[in-house]
Amino acid sequence: MSATEAALLRLDRINSFYGPVQVHFDLSMEVRAGQIVCLLGGNASGKSTTMKTILGLQRPRSGQVWFDGAEITGLPTPAIIRRGIGSVPEARRLFGAMTVRENLLMGAYTRSDRAAIAQDEERVLALFPRLRERLKQKAGTMSGGEQQMLAMARALMGRPKLIVMDEPTMGLSPLFVDRVLALIETINREGVTIFMVEQNASLALGIAHYGYVLQTGQIALDGPAAALLRDPRIRDAYLGGTTAA
Repeated sequence: MSATEAALLRLDRINSFYGPVQVHFDLSMEVRAGQIVCLLGGNASGKSTTMKTILGLQRPRSGQVWFDGAEITGLPTPAIIRRGIGSVPEARRLFGAMTVRENLLMGAYTRSDRAAIAQDEERVLALFPRLRERLKQKAGTMSGGEQQMLAMARALMGRPKLIVMDEPTMGLSPLFVDRVLALIETINREGVTIFMVEQNASLALGIAHYGYVLQTGQIALDGPAAALLRDPRIRDAYLGGTTAA
């Protein structure tokens, strides 16, 4: 089986526009089942539009998005979520006036299997014990790190095959950055594939299996994460390193 045939998520020659401005130029990438894949890039490189395209929030002018063997290009976002894609958006997008538990249950809004939802809630709270302590607390009153954990837990309540995460470490203290990264690895080990957009290359490549570098809407580099970490082009552009003479 080829890598393309084994891909859980595949973007094939995506061309995206905002009005007359082109954002993606024949963008192609794939995420294989069981992996953590990161997408790196600076501001205005097209990272956020990539996430929107996967989730059906932005329809490409041409190209296709495939998930789990079926084309999902142009499907509405709720239909895409029902197929097994969960989302941890940038800035978390929680319901601040609702409790932690209410936010968790919102992650299962597409489901009707109440007994299984209760089981999943218990499983998620075992993974995020801090949330169990705050079930009745308003989500908007928690710290940024706690809110990020809640956003991840909410995504898991949909029983996704794949979770897409947009800048999961943004704005977090160093302590919570380490915790969130460890939780991403744990979620992945439990069988959920992860596709994450990050600006912090060293953090993302440190836990990822594979990485892509996006520049002005095109893939400039890609490869196994460990190899990208050693690549002098990555060090110079994203890690502040220098190449040997």
